Amino acid sequence: MTTLSNPDTIAATHRSRPTMRDVAALAGVSLKTVSRVVNREPGVSGDLISKVERAASQLDYRHDLTASNLRRSDRKTSTFGLIIEDVSNPFFSAVHRGIEEVARERGVAVFAASVDESPEREKDLVVAFSQRRVDAIIMTPTVREQSYLAYERRGGLVLVFVDREPRGFDADCVVTDNAAGAETATAHLLAQGHELVAFVGDDETITTANQRYLGYERAMASAGMSIRPELVSREAHTTPAATREVLALLDAPSPPTAIFAAQNLIT
Repeated sequence: MTTLSNPDTIAATHRSRPTMRDVAALAGVSLKTVSRVVNREPGVSGDLISKVERAASQLDYRHDLTASNLRRSDRKTSTFGLIIEDVSNPFFSAVHRGIEEVARERGVAVFAASVDESPEREKDLVVAFSQRRVDAIIMTPTVREQSYLAYERRGGLVLVFVDREPRGFDADCVVTDNAAGAETATAHLLAQGHELVAFVGDDETITTANQRYLGYERAMASAGMSIRPELVSREAHTTPAATREVLALLDAPSPPTAIFAAQNLIT
């Protein structure tokens, strides 16, 4: 075997990214030894590990995890896709952070993207992540049904939903009891003596928005209070829209004395 002991010589010979063959040449070991070291296989002496790691550092060699993972019998890539409504939304930023922290502890990389309530973008992102062979996708579904995901699951893709349940597709979900939470919050306002309690929430096509409105209805009914349509707004999808809706409520002839804000961007 010809040994190239100078990393600059190897760099000049290979203008692309250094390969395991380059590392083997610089370290003066076999290609198999380099493969065993970078894949952390047992049975390699400390001296050989040091040689390989030193050569890899000199060449700035980066192990191709994708190629390595595709050779594994289970075809795992140690990557997740995360599809959420909007990464700039504080709620979804916190969801992203929590998932990322747990994944990092387990050596899993997370790729995140915003769906912006677009069913077409949701499908495009699922396909894009699937083509990149992520092991799983964690997603907040859009307003339409998700039956199309059956094809992806048959191909071995793991799917978990967060914040909202999917439509037309059965899968594991991590959700909160929005109806109960909204009922408790509204009941608290009523217990404080407020009779004109307004509801400001998101579009009624969104399942969580409907669940929160249901909780508001329950609390009002339990207190024997009728809901005044002029005190209900279902148009607060963005902060500017929420501001507009709240100002309109406060400028009304009979403004509310309390508002149940059913969307985190409102508060």
